[in-house]
Amino acid sequence: MAPPWITRIIQISLGLHGALHFVELGTALYETAYITASLAAFGTLTMILGAVLLEPDTVPLLSLIHI
Repeated sequence: MAPPWITRIIQISLGLHGALHFVELGTALYETAYITASLAAFGTLTMILGAVLLEPDTVPLLSLIHI
């Protein structure tokens, strides 16, 4: 099992990647590229679900941010 901070980094990376797919989905719909939009929607869904359903860790996100 990976340390909790590595799991959290992966969760954040998947979430950000999903956000980029969401932007891609929006631009594909704007350009009426429906096949590209459907692929982007699938990518968005899998990335966001991966970030949400990844095994929870015991380290809260705010404890990893040192301001």
